[in-house]
This record gives sequence, C-alpha cells and structure tokens, in this order.
Amino acid sequence: MKREPPEICDFSCPFAAFPPAETAGICRTMSAVWCRKLKELVNKNAPCEWRRRRSARR
Repeated sequence: MKREPPEICDFSCPFAAFPPAETAGICRTMSAVWCRKLKELVNKNAPCEWRRRRSARR
C-alpha cells in the first residue's frame, strides 16, 4: 500500500526532506521543504503542491 502525502506540507510527509543547506539560508528557519516527489522546494505549512498539481491535470 502506497502512502499518500498529507493535505498540508510538513515534515510528516513521507516525501519531505530538509532542504539543502545552500537553499535554506543561514538562519535555517525551515520555511521550505524539499519535496522528493516533485524534486523541488515547496512551501512548508501550505496545501500539498503535488496534490494540487495532480488535481489540476485531471
């Protein structure tokens, strides 16, 4: 059984990873999440970008 991403993007998502240090900035407040499914940075605590794009294609 594949696990779906949660509705809201955060580090509880199985596809979430910490962003690379060079993109996170010196303060490392983690306002972004590296989405391994999209292979890009997405906004933390925002609606899941992968789900949004998937529903837009339908």
